[in-house]
Amino acid sequence: MRTIQVGSLFGIPVLVHPAWFALFALTTLILATDVYPSTIEGGSPAVHIALAAASSVLFFASIILHELAHSLVARAYRIPVRSITLFLFGGVAQITRDAARPTAELLMSLAGPLMSFAVAGACIAGWWALGGGSSEPQQVMLLWVGAMNGLLGAFNLLPAFPMDGGRVFRSLLWLITGSYYRASMVAGWTGRLFAWAMMALGALALVGYDVWVIDRFGGAWFILVGLFLEGAARQALLYTRLMETLGRYRAGDLMVPDPPVVDGQMSVGALARGALELNPRLCYFIEEEGRLAGILGAHQMQEVPEPLWDMTPAARAMVPSARLRAANPGQPIADVMVEMESAGLMHMPVVTDGRVVGVISLDRIFGVLRQAGIL
Repeated sequence: MRTIQVGSLFGIPVLVHPAWFALFALTTLILATDVYPSTIEGGSPAVHIALAAASSVLFFASIILHELAHSLVARAYRIPVRSITLFLFGGVAQITRDAARPTAELLMSLAGPLMSFAVAGACIAGWWALGGGSSEPQQVMLLWVGAMNGLLGAFNLLPAFPMDGGRVFRSLLWLITGSYYRASMVAGWTGRLFAWAMMALGALALVGYDVWVIDRFGGAWFILVGLFLEGAARQALLYTRLMETLGRYRAGDLMVPDPPVVDGQMSVGALARGALELNPRLCYFIEEEGRLAGILGAHQMQEVPEPLWDMTPAARAMVPSARLRAANPGQPIADVMVEMESAGLMHMPVVTDGRVVGVISLDRIFGVLRQAGIL
């Protein structure tokens, strides 16, 4: 299911996954039928529903603030952030890569929980300013939102990678050992063990055992969250192996040297006819006055109607260099792959002093990962 963009904050798109609406409805239902009727004296069902809806909106807005805090610290370290997404298990910031230093990851990881604690403190302060009672609707709502943010911050600090606490744990291991790879593997397996423990507790509660304060509904939720965390930790371990493998290469190691470079005045027909059928991923680099001017790939050729091929110069159909991303021979191949995937590119030129000296394809990078047994 596709996400829905509902706005942006500081240039970061805020998205909502369709499954999140089920979580919003469930939260509102529990508040309107259980929590608020038992705590507010004399309130009507309409008051309970309105208060429950407002509480849910405030709570999920605070989750966005939690993820925004992560995102802004990441951007301060020049790490691109694609989006913030609300989904079935809360929220997540799509940060494109890990931090380059353990102190940066530590600050990125702590930013979210600290924001949740700050929101909790603001709610408690508002509750106190209104008189500190426990039966007025506004006071009850502030207490609930504050308590949920406190729990959110505390839960996220549990050492279960890839949650915030697990990332704090990894950053500390990274500082101690000096090895990102070793710290990531230990944190990843710790996260999987934590997830298995959550699922085990949830299963016991589900079949009727007395597990702390977890009822059967809580047991089912523990199993679902545990499954999510176990999958995320497993993917993080795979990503760590992937980055460790790619860390051995630079762009110059995997590029195909001397790719086809043509003049921009050549016609699309001269370049596409006969060759496009043999190689559907064909691409040419266009140079003008000895410098990269653009790229002409199979997609751009196919966008030109075939009757116009011979009348259309390559320079008119190409993607101009101003819209291209280019690598240099010494650039880490992991960074190249992240840039290609974020821009939806199959090929990236390798450029030295404005001239194309090679080309990297995603197929070539994936080939290295297949040889390492990761794909």
